Amino acid sequence: MNKYLYFLRHATAEVIRPNQLDIDRCLIEKGRLQARRVAHFMQRHNISPEVILSSPYPRAIQTAAIVCKEADLVQARERDWLALATDSQSVLSQLHQQLPTLPQHTLLVGHEPDFSTLLSLLLGNHQPALKIRKASLTCLAYCEVSNSFQLEWSVPAKFM
Repeated sequence: MNKYLYFLRHATAEVIRPNQLDIDRCLIEKGRLQARRVAHFMQRHNISPEVILSSPYPRAIQTAAIVCKEADLVQARERDWLALATDSQSVLSQLHQQLPTLPQHTLLVGHEPDFSTLLSLLLGNHQPALKIRKASLTCLAYCEVSNSFQLEWSVPAKFM
C-alpha cells in the first residue's frame, strides 16, 4: 500500500517591511483566498490527510489553519524541522524517521526553496527538479516495498 505525502507551499504573504523579520510575515488577502482555493480543491478531489504538519512560521501556520478549517481537516501541528532554511539533509532524515508511523495521507506545509530541494532529494535528484509556487499542492507517492517516492502531480493554486 502506498502512502501519499502532500506538500503545500504557504500562500502569498506580505512583502517584508523595513525592520521586519522574515519569520514574522503573515498572509495577505490574496494568500487567504489561495488557501481557501487549495481547501476546496482538496475537497473536490477527496484529499483528506489524517495528519497535517506545518512550519512554525506565521504564513505557513495561517495557510494550514485556513486549509484545515475550510476542508474540515484535523488541526495542523507545528514542526520546527519544517521551518524555512532548515538543512535539507536533516529534514530528509526527520521525514524518513517518521515515515513508518505516518498515516496513508499526510500534508506538509512549508517554504521554498526548501520544498524544491526536499522533493528533488526524495525523487533521487541532487539538483532541484521542480519549482514550487506559492499555494501550490504537490503529491508524492511512497512505495514501502521499493522504499521509493514517485511524483504523482503538482498543481499551482491558479489552476485549482
